[in-house]
Amino acid sequence: MAKRIENSSIEPVSMPRVNWRTFMRGPESVLAGQLVGLECLTASDDRAVALARAFVLAKHGQASEARKQLETIRKDQYAAGCADSDSQFTLVDGHVRVYEDQPFVKGTKELLNRILESSRPDDLVGQALALNLLCIHALHMGHFDRAQEYAEGAIRCYRQGDAVFGSLHLHAHLGQIKLMRGDLDGAASQYAEMQERLDRLPDDTSALLAICRTLRSEVAYETNDLVQSSTLLAHAMGSVEEEDAWLDVRAAAYRVRTRLAYIRSGLPGALTELAHCEKVAEARKMPRLLRLMKIERIRALTLSNEIGAARRIMREIDLTFEAYDWDTGQDWALRQGTAGVAIARWLVRARRSRDALAFVDPAEDFAIRGGQLLTLAKLRIIRAAAHWRLNQKTDATAALLSALRLLGRQPFRRFILDEGNEIAQVVQAALDGERVIVAPLPEQRRKLSELTYYWATHQTGGPAALFHDRSQGRHGRANGRQRYLELVALGHSNKEIAQILGVSVDTVKYHLKKLFNDLDATNRMQAVRRGQELGIIR
Repeated sequence: MAKRIENSSIEPVSMPRVNWRTFMRGPESVLAGQLVGLECLTASDDRAVALARAFVLAKHGQASEARKQLETIRKDQYAAGCADSDSQFTLVDGHVRVYEDQPFVKGTKELLNRILESSRPDDLVGQALALNLLCIHALHMGHFDRAQEYAEGAIRCYRQGDAVFGSLHLHAHLGQIKLMRGDLDGAASQYAEMQERLDRLPDDTSALLAICRTLRSEVAYETNDLVQSSTLLAHAMGSVEEEDAWLDVRAAAYRVRTRLAYIRSGLPGALTELAHCEKVAEARKMPRLLRLMKIERIRALTLSNEIGAARRIMREIDLTFEAYDWDTGQDWALRQGTAGVAIARWLVRARRSRDALAFVDPAEDFAIRGGQLLTLAKLRIIRAAAHWRLNQKTDATAALLSALRLLGRQPFRRFILDEGNEIAQVVQAALDGERVIVAPLPEQRRKLSELTYYWATHQTGGPAALFHDRSQGRHGRANGRQRYLELVALGHSNKEIAQILGVSVDTVKYHLKKLFNDLDATNRMQAVRRGQELGIIR
């Protein structure tokens, strides 16, 4: 064993047992720290230890040092006349690429499949990492059905190989895949199981716990539980920015962080957060993360109707919507769905609704083939807005109801609310039964009523009211409904309230029922009196 290793306080007798698999079975914090502290290992050192060092460096936020270690191994192998395409090198190289935000090189997918076919039956952890990497490749190429199959296979192999940490990392991937496939409840269950397993482990699991909290915050955001989303993210952000967080986790953290800032403080708040996120992406040399943050910038600018500024960012990152080849195109952000929704929304807001519909058609087709139900639902909402602008109101309500059918009983709310007035009129029309070929089902009517109620009760409070509403409990929620209660106190009938707020009488009845429940009131007079006692109205 090389003298360098002996001087680093790692017991020589333990070195033959040290390889990258060790760190998929548990944190091994002391051993990991010793490996990180070593100088770059060369051919005179144990090759398994050198690969383990690269593996650990990437997991501990030092992807550039991990790449240097791999390049040293590669150089030494060439000098010795050996090929660098053996399975162990390929697996660790793929692992490092995930953390350094680099796409897989051409042919990696075929090579990983060959590794699976030729691996020893007892090397379950090696098979699991190969499936893990195939999962990430499919995820970034927009094939979510395939990605879920790989993720579930990797979890089985990790568990059979007693690699608990590897299994927990895949829980994070699988939860993200389920979210993007439109299975919000499934994603929440996946993270709950991940949390439960982490709580049972005696080892230091803080890094994985931060990842779990980050991804749970994204689920909370989609359900419009903004207080929980903000709280979870606040407890996780420090660790995510420092340690064991790959592209998808960092992107989720920054995406939620930026969108919460937009809701709190509008465009200035979002741009402040984006400046930080982009700076981190540049400092860590993560080009794809930087591209995603630019797309978030386009989103914030478009929602604020800063159309020209958004277009300049699109040109800057060469985000095009003209004649994109969805089957062979290599823009992974478009294939994954993130950029497609941003482009479609921009086209509608830029008064190019016909172009938006032409873009959405192939984008929807690709989303269907890839199992991207959440992206598909978002595109249908944009489609509804485009049809409405073109005065094709029947088509608009049909697209809206189609999006709701896609997601079934899943509690998605936020992505529709984010569209604001652009989609609110379509929602109200569908609820009122106007320009609707097939009447909404009871479940759909409930969702539509929730959306209109939310818009109506938060108009006067501004973006910050969305947070204040939840943080104050039941009486805080009543305070967010001040406008309805004030109209009741002034003696207006349901019909008059409907005319004032521009909603249907049925919508008013639904909202007042919720209001009475929150105030523990059985009639209008009691509701007004309770509102006065709580200081909600004067």
